[in-house]
Amino acid sequence: MLPAKYAKLAVQVLALLLIAAISFFVVTAKLPETDFVKDSLKSVEDSSSTVMKLSAATLATSLAISALPDDFATPLADSLADMNIYFIAILAVLLLEKILIGYGIELAFAVVIPLACVMLALSIGLKKEALKTFAVRLCVLALTVAFVVPVGTHTAEYVAADLAEYVEETIAETEAGAGKLNEAMQGGETDKTVFEKLSDIFQTAVDSVSDLMLHFRNTIRKCMNSIAILILTNCLIPLITFFILRWMLKESFHVVIPLPPLKRRRRSGAAAAVAEAMAGEE
Repeated sequence: MLPAKYAKLAVQVLALLLIAAISFFVVTAKLPETDFVKDSLKSVEDSSSTVMKLSAATLATSLAISALPDDFATPLADSLADMNIYFIAILAVLLLEKILIGYGIELAFAVVIPLACVMLALSIGLKKEALKTFAVRLCVLALTVAFVVPVGTHTAEYVAADLAEYVEETIAETEAGAGKLNEAMQGGETDKTVFEKLSDIFQTAVDSVSDLMLHFRNTIRKCMNSIAILILTNCLIPLITFFILRWMLKESFHVVIPLPPLKRRRRSGAAAAVAEAMAGEE
């Protein structure tokens, strides 16, 4: 029989190898099929669809405004067109989140965690504390990357549930405004001015350029508010979730997820001279 000491080490090694096998064969197959992950992926896809609809609505409105005579609303049209920079950035973040959900979980449980378990088993046999520390950090980092987006999307749904209705209303109003403007510019009664046609279509008084400008300024304001909501729910909340998880891991397990180091600013010549002078006085 093996001594109790070696039997305990053998049990620990076998347990780690069993965890690696369960992670590779069971968790990798089952976890992506859970409602928690599926709902998170659906939330990201719905957000992408919302961003694309709002982008299309602002572009349609921009083209409709630019078709008005005398180019008096060109600045407004340019403002609406410039919003697509924000939409591209949000879509890029959503694409990254989708990749992390689709491939991050599989990579974490099929590769990283089994590898970390094997490294932990080797650290027990070789008695290498550095190898054990690296394996634990690797495992925690994999779990954080795998779950930060699903947790973030569920948090965003809970926090910003009411704000999503505002975005949908803005999309509907923007699309309707672009359609009415195109309708006023196409055909109709030839004896009426553009503003008279717009007054009939919008069912309000559009007697001058200032009235029309006021309407589309309000549209731009709502679009900017909607962009802020989309940035909050799809970019900031997942990022805040990551830092909260990082802080919890540091406080609870003393495991720090490394971040890219910031480059130190070089001292100017004057600052360096002052520092040398102070050192000399000492």
